[in-house]
Amino acid sequence: MKIRLFCCLLSSLLLGACAYHNTLPRGMFAAPGAEDKLNASVLVASDKIAQKQFVLKDYHSQNSVHSYKIDLADGSLTAAAEALGTLFETVEVNPSKRAAQYDYLAELNYTVSNGKTDSMDSVQWFGGQPPILETRVLITIYDVKTHQVVFSLFASRQNRVEMTDTSAAAQRVENKGTALFLPVTGPVYTQSFGNNLRATLARDLVQCLTDISHTLQEKRTLFE
Repeated sequence: MKIRLFCCLLSSLLLGACAYHNTLPRGMFAAPGAEDKLNASVLVASDKIAQKQFVLKDYHSQNSVHSYKIDLADGSLTAAAEALGTLFETVEVNPSKRAAQYDYLAELNYTVSNGKTDSMDSVQWFGGQPPILETRVLITIYDVKTHQVVFSLFASRQNRVEMTDTSAAAQRVENKGTALFLPVTGPVYTQSFGNNLRATLARDLVQCLTDISHTLQEKRTLFE
């Protein structure tokens, strides 16, 4: 009876330790805006999101499975608005049904995958180096009055998830250990690598939006 109770307790600890859930941070994008911003307003449609979450299943260890889920919508919409704000005087995130109150409507198509499949349900990692993620960002800007596309801006990145020394060390300990040590090593590795994953997603999105903001400045005559 005691052995069975111990096994049940161990199983529950392992399941809790191997799950990571977080969101993309707000305030990621920070770039100087144009000195003479355009006196125009833009609505970034909060209901036009291609991918709301990024999910990664980590099977690298023979002892446990780790699951990571990063919510993308809020952080990516806010960052896109900040990028557009480098040119336009007023940029806000709202449902598209409010578009009539603005000069332009912007739709964000932001996706993250491993570049090997069209499916964005989940990226899987079975060992070796961390996976390479493909970040694709497309912002389409519409004239609210004419409903015509004014301009589309696209940028992409392909980068491997960067692991810190803490994540790498915890991974090695976990791989060499036994199931009995997972309640200790599991949470350390899961939290550390989850933070690495979140930082990689944020970095690649910001790099894409930086490219887009530069293009936006070059094409400002389209909106004047």
